[in-house]
Amino acid sequence: MSRRVVVTGLGAVCGLGLDWQTMWEGLTAGRSAIRAWQLPGVPDFPVRYAAPVDDTGFAARYGAEVDPDRPLERRARFGLAAAAQALADAGIDGPGTVGRIGTAVGSGVPERDPYELLHAIGEDGQPGWQTLFGRRDRLDRASGLFCTNDALAAGIAARHRLRGPALNFSTACAGATHAVGHGFRMIRRGEVDAMVVGGADSVLNLPTMTGLHLLGAPSTSELFGDRLCRAFDRDRSGLVAAEGAAMVVLESEQSARRRGATIYAELAGFGTSLDAYQVTAPHPEGHGAALAMSRALADGQVAPDAVDSINAHGTSTPLNDPIETRAIKDVFAAGAHYRKLAVTANKTMLGHLIAAAGAPELIATVLSVRDGIVPPTLNLENPDPACDLDYVPEKARYQEVSVAVSNSFGFGGLNASLVVRGYEH
Repeated sequence: MSRRVVVTGLGAVCGLGLDWQTMWEGLTAGRSAIRAWQLPGVPDFPVRYAAPVDDTGFAARYGAEVDPDRPLERRARFGLAAAAQALADAGIDGPGTVGRIGTAVGSGVPERDPYELLHAIGEDGQPGWQTLFGRRDRLDRASGLFCTNDALAAGIAARHRLRGPALNFSTACAGATHAVGHGFRMIRRGEVDAMVVGGADSVLNLPTMTGLHLLGAPSTSELFGDRLCRAFDRDRSGLVAAEGAAMVVLESEQSARRRGATIYAELAGFGTSLDAYQVTAPHPEGHGAALAMSRALADGQVAPDAVDSINAHGTSTPLNDPIETRAIKDVFAAGAHYRKLAVTANKTMLGHLIAAAGAPELIATVLSVRDGIVPPTLNLENPDPACDLDYVPEKARYQEVSVAVSNSFGFGGLNASLVVRGYEH
């Protein structure tokens, strides 16, 4: 059984705003969420820029939806808010609206405060886990010490009484895109009628940022200020970390039409691959990235020359950008179609949401198809000769986008691509 899959609900919480409309307005206007940032309590941490969520009005807006029973750490709060937003946008208020609904999310490790472990130190100055257990009432209940990796997927399902599959994907920067792709396949096979899919992450904490810094991933430069994320530019120096969440409701066409739901676009194909090369470096010839894109196109029965735009992974790292460019050229080589592609890098405005990165970028791709707008790639002032595609520099472009591809390439060589096209009944 193979069914068409459509997008009927959107939700986002990111540095550009607390809903998908504000995010999309910011992306098309070329606004950036990246700003000067300091790791709380660590004034000499070498990473000085990030794209945090300004959650000043978050509790007033989403408190009832997010925290009915107990406090949650940041990525889960953002993810629950985005899921509630997407379900409301789709007009789904519980399991009775659509017969079978599941959840699939990509999420990073729970945010953990290393200082919480000081409660394990006994009077003799030695760590003791019984000491920690005896002091558990002093711990922050929102700490990641009390959370599991699947807390978000399970929390969304429990909060909205969704009794279908609840899946968590921990596949680095491709996590959200893997979650979307597997939810898409489950609907297409007829296992469920709808899925809440996407991702959430909050890496702006000491343990995770230390790990990223040890890998050499984030930029430590202060040279360009809030214009630090420079995808495809000669002066790029590393990713700029971010936090937030985005969720979409995927639904079978039959279910959506029966409900009279608004259909934003059709999700047509999903492809995935593994570089099997290095943990922090993509294959130098881009084989894995090219394979993911090719598989997604084949899955959607879409010819490469039908694609109008690509939402690139575009991390602003020295290795990713030229290798992704090479992979795009390989996949779209026939007739030099790569010359006709409008390629955009949303991370120049959103920052890199790590496990969640593919989710807001999918929403941007869906809206690009719906509205005929390709968001810009900011800060492309000194193009790298090895990055010689049309990256829509600085200003959004208004053009027809019938078919678009969204790429996510993660640590460990994990690659995933999605194909979105305009919906026609």
